[in-house]
Amino acid sequence: MPTSSDPILRPGVAVLGTGGTIAGVATGDPSLPGYTAGALGVDALLERVPALKRLAAVEAEQVANIDSKDMDVAVWCRLAQRVAHWLAQPQIAGCVVTHGSDTLEETAYFLHLVHRSSKPVVLTAAMRPATALDADGPQNLLDAVRTAISPVARGLGAVCVLQGRVHAARDVTKARADSIDAFASGERGPIGRLRGDDVEIWRRVPDEAGAPFEVPDPARWRRVDLLVSHAGADGRLLRSALRDADRPHGVVIAGTGNGTIHSEIESAMAEARAQGVRIEIASRVGPLHGGAGDGLNAVKLRVRMLLELAAAGVGA
Repeated sequence: MPTSSDPILRPGVAVLGTGGTIAGVATGDPSLPGYTAGALGVDALLERVPALKRLAAVEAEQVANIDSKDMDVAVWCRLAQRVAHWLAQPQIAGCVVTHGSDTLEETAYFLHLVHRSSKPVVLTAAMRPATALDADGPQNLLDAVRTAISPVARGLGAVCVLQGRVHAARDVTKARADSIDAFASGERGPIGRLRGDDVEIWRRVPDEAGAPFEVPDPARWRRVDLLVSHAGADGRLLRSALRDADRPHGVVIAGTGNGTIHSEIESAMAEARAQGVRIEIASRVGPLHGGAGDGLNAVKLRVRMLLELAAAGVGA
């Protein structure tokens, strides 16, 4: 008689590795904080979570193996292509992406904006390396797979699963640098949680205007800079960028409060707009419901502008 461990009964999930702390290896005593990110391959991560074999039929692929501070659009494009490939396979219920924590929110929002399947993409990370005595990666990976194969996760697009909570890609941000409970979703809060084997979703994710976007060809990516307004600011950085031969096609400015901008920068913004540069304003406080930047933080507003400029063919 078939059991739940038989491949024919287990849902399929593709786990795509990109590196990060979750794949990190201690450089010395595993009880101490020093480690090298992205040292282990995704197969090695899966071996550390034997429960996965009973839960799902797992396909693994190494897309990249980097510290996520070094994430770039080339990896984003490759990752989006491989996600689309796996989700097109009928036996695959969803995709899991293992990722570094530093730029997790940017990659998640990018994948959400280009996502075209009802099957979920679930990103996860860790704050402690895989070789740590109290590594948090294995549980996060197990929870991510549980979410990816859960019927209630269909239609959510890309989400992040960490510390037993499910976060929408639009809302999630890294809020702490020294705690395993490092991620939050601002005023909106998580969209769900895991309780044992069960995945609970409390609210659905609103549609994104203009999405899904095409994954841009390399020649269609445009330069979008990110600047911050602050006490004593002036417009020199923006004016200097405008003089570059490869000047930006767009600029996101993280303003103070609810997106207020220093008057010196406002003057430079007017000059930039007169030259055809698109300017958007977010808040350095973070995502604000109904506030600056359509409620997006500055780095996500930049991700969205990158895709919008590419779709519009700006500068082509």
